[in-house]
Amino acid sequence: MRWLIKNPAPEGAEGRRWGDFHFGRGLAAALESIGQQVDTDYWGAWDAGREADVVLVLRGRRAWRPEGDCLKVLWLISHPEEVSDDELGLYDLVLVASEKHAAKLKERLSVPVEPLLQAVDGELFSPRDWPAHRPRDHFVFVGNTRNEPRESVLWAAEAGLPLKVWGKGWERWIDSRFIAGDYLDYRKLPAVFAAAKATLNDHWPEMSRLGYVNNRVFEALACGLPVISDFQKGLSAMFEGAVLTFKDRDQFQACLQRVWLEYPVVRARAERVAQRVAEEHSFAARARSLLQATEGLRAS
Repeated sequence: MRWLIKNPAPEGAEGRRWGDFHFGRGLAAALESIGQQVDTDYWGAWDAGREADVVLVLRGRRAWRPEGDCLKVLWLISHPEEVSDDELGLYDLVLVASEKHAAKLKERLSVPVEPLLQAVDGELFSPRDWPAHRPRDHFVFVGNTRNEPRESVLWAAEAGLPLKVWGKGWERWIDSRFIAGDYLDYRKLPAVFAAAKATLNDHWPEMSRLGYVNNRVFEALACGLPVISDFQKGLSAMFEGAVLTFKDRDQFQACLQRVWLEYPVVRARAERVAQRVAEEHSFAARARSLLQATEGLRAS
């Protein structure tokens, strides 16, 4: 089938700094690997009018009004609070990067709704990226400030934790000695994970409340890197304890203590789930699910 992915990243060099850009690229490559023909429209050219059998909208902060006779699929991967039921009802299939939210939407919508979690490039991010000789004595965080201090990073810096941060706007919130750069090339991310002790992570509040797991969790775990993240019900169990979660500053400090004092155990848990994450949550696995779901709809 001919697929057209509507990627919310902007056209040009700036778009390559967006996680959505790499998410869409990984998905397109996976679809092509199973015999599909894939084109991508980036934001700014979403209305180019190219024909396709399936239009797949990666829904973050960009909305597209479905048109044409093709099969129209929306994959809700972030910012669910900005998407109305009326918008979702315009599609032939709605995929949701949260089992919890998918269940809620399925009760309300008349169109088919299925969970499809975010994913990882299982070839780029893998356990083999761990060099045995390299000391893992620091924590990392890759992400912008969102114009407000992200609590775990602020707390880690205030505690004097050995920390390396990549992202925009951090000069306002933390000492410059913690800032490794304002941007990290996506393909260098596995090497950064390979050298780290653990990564900090958080979610937008509404995504956390509705059970969305961001792809940074999948990427870190696919490398065998422990994750310290804001609390989501079931998140730690989903990854066999390789994700340590916190609700407040005291719990965050407790997570840090566990990493320092029980590191062989914490690391072993992350390495144990790494291969499963790289396979079960890969773009290749998501592409197979997409193909199965769309072929079923076309046949009905």
